[in-house]
Amino acid sequence: MNRMTASEKKEQKKQQKNYRTYFIFLGFTAFLWFALQFSKNYSQEVTFTINYKQIQDQKVIKPASDQNVKMVLEGSGLQLLKYTFFNKTIDLDSRKARYLNDNHAYFTGNSMHDILKTSLGYDGKVSHVFKDSLHIYYDVFQDKRVPLKVNASINYAVGYTSIKGALAEQKDILVTGPKSVLDTLKFISTEELKLNDIKDDFSGLLGISKKSLPDGLSFEKNKVLVNLVVEKLTEGEFQVPITLLNVPKKIRVQLFPKKVGVVFSVTLKDYPKLTALDFSVTANMIKAKPETSSLLLKLEKIPDFVYNARLLEKEVQYVVIK
Repeated sequence: MNRMTASEKKEQKKQQKNYRTYFIFLGFTAFLWFALQFSKNYSQEVTFTINYKQIQDQKVIKPASDQNVKMVLEGSGLQLLKYTFFNKTIDLDSRKARYLNDNHAYFTGNSMHDILKTSLGYDGKVSHVFKDSLHIYYDVFQDKRVPLKVNASINYAVGYTSIKGALAEQKDILVTGPKSVLDTLKFISTEELKLNDIKDDFSGLLGISKKSLPDGLSFEKNKVLVNLVVEKLTEGEFQVPITLLNVPKKIRVQLFPKKVGVVFSVTLKDYPKLTALDFSVTANMIKAKPETSSLLLKLEKIPDFVYNARLLEKEVQYVVIK
């Protein structure tokens, strides 16, 4: 291992001392340069976001109000530094605005310049404001009960269904917000409920969906109880008489057969309510084709609580008797 001689160590210490002296001098020079630059006067355009303060109770600022203001600030580099890179928000006391009416106030003229400068706390000069006036438009906070809808995507297991579907425990929800926004609300939706291969009842809490709603709304609760009653289906079949429509005068038409089978699904509890008369099947002579002796059948009437109803035959044979 090589060891440094005394002269080499002395030379190394000398170099280190020279480096320290150089960096101290460089740092001092940089400090003087920055101090000189910041002592000079500059003119700078700055756009400030307006934050309105001291808003009256039960009122809210509408988005149509002026949201920003651009000004030309003059002053030393040090004075402008924080407004150029850091603080670009200005708080305005809304009580100092002039009122046209309860819903419209404004700042203008020299008083606006003075209020802006005071609000900024700026020691330099505000040489120009790019707006002649700043307008504030107010809305009123109100409460409104809005219909509540459950956003559900449910796939039932084979042989199961729900008569009423997923329902919220309450039909509507109390919403608080600006009147102009509340007036546009037709309903409030829950977050999506996704269930697959479901055969049992469901009960759970769903959040209020706020994705497509404007800001500034609050709700009496952020989650609602949702219930789903699932019922087992059974299959049934009736022989339903065929009703013949638009038979020309002076002729008789004989159908073969006179009835057709209708199969359907229904819950066990609703099955006893059904009879063949709850269904209606028709054949229309206007749609008869001379080259055939058959008519298309149409299932006209189906009870609301019946599922997957269909005809066992799509056509019926007929004979014209003159």
